Amino acid sequence: MIRELKLKLKLRDFEGLTPKLAMRFLYDPDEFYRFRGAEALGYLCKGEKARNYILRLFWHLSDESGAYCIGAPLGIAEIGLNNPDVFEGFKNKFVSLLDDWEVERKYVAYGIARTAELVKDAYPNPIEKLLEVLDELKRNPDFVAYAILALKRLKAEIPNDFKNDCRFANFYDGEEIRRVRICDLFKII
Repeated sequence: MIRELKLKLKLRDFEGLTPKLAMRFLYDPDEFYRFRGAEALGYLCKGEKARNYILRLFWHLSDESGAYCIGAPLGIAEIGLNNPDVFEGFKNKFVSLLDDWEVERKYVAYGIARTAELVKDAYPNPIEKLLEVLDELKRNPDFVAYAILALKRLKAEIPNDFKNDCRFANFYDGEEIRRVRICDLFKII
């Protein structure tokens, strides 16, 4: 059954999936399926269901839940992207996830990139917060790649240090996870 579900996700054939099934993939050891599970959640959750799943995903990021979900920021962003009215009440809390060192912050940066139009006026300011965390996590090439993507989509100035940074990063481009040089991202995003 898992093999069939993974094939459906790979092909973006989300019909017949349930949000509960899609959410399982936010925990998947294969990062690709975390991204696709999140996309499926965004597709499947509408209206009140979207609100409930966003609340559930925030809960799964808290210590109290006992079920930490590494891909929760991806799910929150994809549901928010497809439900902007619902996401309006969560955008500040979502950007604030950048302050939580226990959360996979590269996924928060990717989520900010995906929801850039929705979070551009959030508090805290997503540009300022990304630049702050970028300075803190500049040694993490995967975070740097997604932060640059987010800053570019927010139409922000990207620090020159990264334009010559040719370290490799794992980067989900919407189709696959590729190894790209950070300096090359400026040409492809």
